[in-house]
Amino acid sequence: MPNIAKVLKDEFARLAKKEMKAIAASLKKDVVALKRAAADQKRRLAKVERDNGRLLKSVEKAKEKSVQVPHEEVESARITAKMIRSIRRRLGLSQAEFAQLAGVSSVSVNQWEHKAGRLTFRGDSKANIVAVRKMSKIEARKKLDEMQG
Repeated sequence: MPNIAKVLKDEFARLAKKEMKAIAASLKKDVVALKRAAADQKRRLAKVERDNGRLLKSVEKAKEKSVQVPHEEVESARITAKMIRSIRRRLGLSQAEFAQLAGVSSVSVNQWEHKAGRLTFRGDSKANIVAVRKMSKIEARKKLDEMQG
């Protein structure tokens, strides 16, 4: 007859292995899920980096194409609603086209044209208007065509 202590010891070992196998199986599932999530995050990060690179290139192209106006000239420029209307009419542009050249919305151009007194601007709007003011009709059309196509 086998030794009772040895049988108990073997049975405990078998039960312990069975329990450990069950625990390890659930851990394996978690590890696989985490690896999949990490791979997905890597793919998404690579896509974001590609998109960021494209955006940076487009910003650089836009900076190269934009007309640079001296800072002093922008600061000293006094722009009124009448001036906005006259620039727009001289260039033969609609409010939407002028807005596209100035880098603002057409609603902004409409509000500027109907406001009394000196206008205030945010960001690069004033510099863009000063740059548009220096353009000829042909240059304005050419720049609009570049922006659209």
